[in-house]
Amino acid sequence: MPVYQMNAFSPDTSFALVVIVVAVAALVAFALRRVIIHARDRAPRRVVEQPNSHFTSPLVRNAEIRHRWENIDLDRVHRVNGGEVLRLLAKVEASGVDSLREGERVFLDQVARVSGAQGRPLTPSS
Repeated sequence: MPVYQMNAFSPDTSFALVVIVVAVAALVAFALRRVIIHARDRAPRRVVEQPNSHFTSPLVRNAEIRHRWENIDLDRVHRVNGGEVLRLLAKVEASGVDSLREGERVFLDQVARVSGAQGRPLTPSS
């Protein structure tokens, strides 16, 4: 009786097993790539502020406003309004720009506009 030797990994089965493993790995890699691309596309886009944007912080804005108000030429303002400007500037000096009511801010802005006060302060390095 002839003896048959059973070889679990004959060259034909080994080749077929390698092809199957490579095919499964390629499918998994393709699926994973699609999942990653889909997740990336669904993620919110990062918005980076432009370097020359028009945003100014409240601290800088208050400093600019205060500088404009302090440069009001009192010689070009009526005596009564000049007294009110000095009172409001003392209030700003003591408590800050945010301590003024809206009407007081509007008054100082109008007086600054009429007297020709400059809007932006000089840079600290100047």
